[in-house]
Amino acid sequence: MSRTEQWVVHHVTLQQVESHREDGEAPPWWAINAIEKLEDRPVEDGSAGTDRPFTCYEAWRLRRALSEYAEQPETPEGDVAAAVSLVRRLDETFVEPPTALG
Repeated sequence: MSRTEQWVVHHVTLQQVESHREDGEAPPWWAINAIEKLEDRPVEDGSAGTDRPFTCYEAWRLRRALSEYAEQPETPEGDVAAAVSLVRRLDETFVEPPTALG
């Protein structure tokens, strides 16, 4: 993932964590895991990489959150482009959603 894509993923997952905490709920484990994985990854400018840093479940929850973020009118154009690109790559990498999300 590029630096911009990593920032968008971090932003979207952090929004998930903060939203749950504001509602008095425990933050979603998949969002915490995604943030931790991002913080442990080296930044690769312009490289999508061939590894699969997310589990299938994390990827599909992330895909859903990125899609929602990209559809918000206040989302900056650069973030929309990064989110859409990530959604496409997640679709290509993880062919079907896990049973719990299907």
